[in-house]
This record gives sequence, structure tokens and C-alpha cells, in this order.
Amino acid sequence: MLSRRPVEAAVFLAAVSVFITPFRRDLFVGDETKYAQVIREMRANGSFFLPTLGGQPFTHKPPIHFWLIDLLTFPLGTYSMWAFVLPSLIAFALLLWLLWRRGGPLAAFVCATSVLMWASAQTARMDVSFTLLIAYGLLKLEDFFDRDDFRALLLCAAALGVATLIKGPMAPVIGLVLFALEWWRRRRAPRGNYLPAVAALVLIPLAWFIPAMLLGGHAYTREVIVKQTVGRAVATWVHAAPPWFYVLHLPATLFPWFFLAVAAAIARRWSFLTNWMLAVLVPYSLMASKLDVYMMAMIPAVALLVVPASPPAGQAASRRLPNAVAAAILLILAIFAVFLNIPEIPLKGLAIATALAGLIALIIVLRSSFETATIAVGLASLVPLVYTAIVLMPQVNDLASTRPLVAALVRQHVPGDDISLNWCPYLWTRDMPRDLERVVYIDDVKSVHTRVLAIARAHAPALPGYQRVDQLRMIGKWFDVYRR
Repeated sequence: MLSRRPVEAAVFLAAVSVFITPFRRDLFVGDETKYAQVIREMRANGSFFLPTLGGQPFTHKPPIHFWLIDLLTFPLGTYSMWAFVLPSLIAFALLLWLLWRRGGPLAAFVCATSVLMWASAQTARMDVSFTLLIAYGLLKLEDFFDRDDFRALLLCAAALGVATLIKGPMAPVIGLVLFALEWWRRRRAPRGNYLPAVAALVLIPLAWFIPAMLLGGHAYTREVIVKQTVGRAVATWVHAAPPWFYVLHLPATLFPWFFLAVAAAIARRWSFLTNWMLAVLVPYSLMASKLDVYMMAMIPAVALLVVPASPPAGQAASRRLPNAVAAAILLILAIFAVFLNIPEIPLKGLAIATALAGLIALIIVLRSSFETATIAVGLASLVPLVYTAIVLMPQVNDLASTRPLVAALVRQHVPGDDISLNWCPYLWTRDMPRDLERVVYIDDVKSVHTRVLAIARAHAPALPGYQRVDQLRMIGKWFDVYRR
């Protein structure tokens, strides 16, 4: 057994490494830049209780995450990365603390070095906060079954209720599915008064949603219930994928711990933690809309599953192969990167760093204890990510943020309110001229009257009276800038 101090140092190193990118990166195109526009409108229009996008109530996500960012922009500013990423960074730290208390420092380390968790901890998204509350709630659910503790059940329901106001109703769905699976596994459920927990689970989200429906009106209510909730579940218009999507993606989604998780699940058979994983996997697989990040709620269960407090020597030895496979995959990815051609990003240094990390980890796995091997694989998996954050972030910003589009618009020397954007992402860079906050986002170019128009090339119609004056590549797509 490895002493606690090296494991604690490894947890600290992994936790600190997530603070690298906010110093250098911009918000990335997609949800992050969309959320930035929501925050700008909250500040400009005073729409705090019911956030808006394009002047209309924002129906895609509940408000708590936006409330936190909005409050942080007062001391930090609307164009500070820290205001957008601190909620995720704080949730990441709290999640590691929670798992440390429950499963020891090695469990916290496994969670911290899960590539999906590490990357998400530095984003403006709400996935880590959502995962934190789900993890806390489900651990309290285990306490409820173990000790017939109805106070723990109430805390579970309250956590899942708040999680609903962070990302939506899948939090109580996961909790209810896990409750049913545990009831089936244990062949019993504690007897007592379930009403306070049910009330907390239902009333906490409704405390915001009912006033929001009154403020937003019938169209808002229909959009949230019919399209964003039911529509995503049964007939999505975005992220559509078949039911086996997550099963096929789990090796990458849970990297580098997927193979270790499979070995641990086989060794421990049917347990609360395997039920936790099923409670995440099954409901999301049945939904029509699918994204890999939805599986993040499974990662705390994986972390606790693969590092029991005192693994038998034989069991630990049997897990050498999964760690060796993970290290070997790093080597294979490094070789693949040598032949991958991304003109905007030089990959040679990244490939060398990844190959060295994978080779060192593989040697350690074959010669050391289970705990040492696990630390080696976890740290090696972060090497390409940390290398990218330190060395390649300027190129990543040019590839994934709106920096190229902002630069192209600035070159036109036109007031912001004389610029229209069609099929373009919302603008945000750390040093964006404030005048560009006044650009007009339009749905139909037929009604455009501004002097400058930027449009995605794939959606550009004939534009009589306009001449193309610039072009740029962003998020792998071409955009054109036109001028009267």
C-alpha cells in the first residue's frame, strides 16, 4: 500500500492544474458564448429572475448557473473568464472533497483525472455543479438505505431539487431510478414518512418555475415543457443518437478509467455504485437527445467503485491490466497525432509529450503497486491536456472561439449597431471592443439594412448590394464578411 502523502500530493497537483486555462483562453463557440450573451442581457435589461436571450426568456436551461455568473461579473467584469468558470472550479473542488471524505484521496484523484471531468471543470457550463449535487444527493440516498435515515433522504431530495434548477429534471429522474434499483437489490425499503422528501423534490424547482411561467407567459411555458423537456426526451431536434450511443462512447467518456471500472464492476458485482451507474446510463440512453457530457454524473460512482478502501492484493493485481491498457492507449493516441493534420495547431510537441507520458505510465504500471500505477495513469492522461493549455492555447482560441470573427469585424471600422450577424455565434473575447455588444443578430438576411453583414458560408444566399470583403475559418467552418 502506498502512503497517503503521495496520493494527497497527486490530488493537489490534479486540482491545481485546472486553474491554468482561465488565464489564457476565451469562451468557446457554442454554449459558452451563448451563455455570455445571456449574462450581457441580464446586466443590460435587469432580467435576473428570468434570464433572456435575444430579448426572449431563455428556455434552454434553468437559472441558478446564470445567477452565479451574473453575481460574479459585478466584482470581476463581464469579460473576465473567471466570472464564467469559477462556478465550475468551485464545484470541482467541492466534488473532490466529497469523494475524499467518502472514499479517500485516491477516489478524489480518480475523479479529478477523469478527462471529461477535468476539462469540464474549466468551462462556463453547469455540468460539474450538476454532478456535484447529484453525487451528494445519491450518497445521502445510500445513507438512507443503510441506516433507515429519513433526514438523509430529505437532504438527498433537496440536493436533487436544487440540481433541477441548475440543469433540469434529469436529476430527480436519476435519483428515482436509483431508488427503485436499490429497493430491488436489497428487497426492502425503509418504512417511514416519505412526504417531506417528496415535497422538497417537487417544491424546490416549482418555487422558481411557477413565477417564471407567470412572467414568461403561455409561449414560454409551452417551450419549456413541450420542446425543451418532452421534446428532448422523445423527439429531439438536436443531438439525436440511437439508444446504444453511450455504451459505444463510454471508453472515451470515462477515459482513462473505463477499463478499470469494468474490472471493478465485475469484481464487486451488483452494488449501490453499479446501480448508480445504471441510473445514469439507462434514462439518458432512452432519451432521444444525447451528449457525452451527460455521462459525467456517472464519474463519481466510477471513482468510488475502482478504489475501495482496502482492496485485496489479488484484486488489486487483477487491475494491472486495465491500467496498462489505458497507458497503452495514450501511446497509440500519440502515434495517431503524428499523422493527424490540423493546420491551425502544431501537433508534434503534443504527440511527443503524450508519448513520453504514456510510456512512463506503462512502465510504472508494470512494475509498481495498484495505487502507484493508478496515479501514474491519471497524471499521464492529463499531460496532453495540460500541454495544450500551456503551449497551444493561442491556436485553440483562434480555432474554437470567436476571436477571428471579432478581428474581422474590427477591421471594418464600422459602429457595432451597423453590423448584422446571421448564422454566426454570439461574440465574446476577453478583449472584445465594447461597441461590438451592439451588433444585431438576425434570423433573415432579407431584412438586413446594416452596412456590414457576417454570415456562415453554408447558409449565405445571394446578397445584392453587398460585396464580400473578408473571410475567416472558425470552429472548422467558413464565414464571410460582406459590406455595402
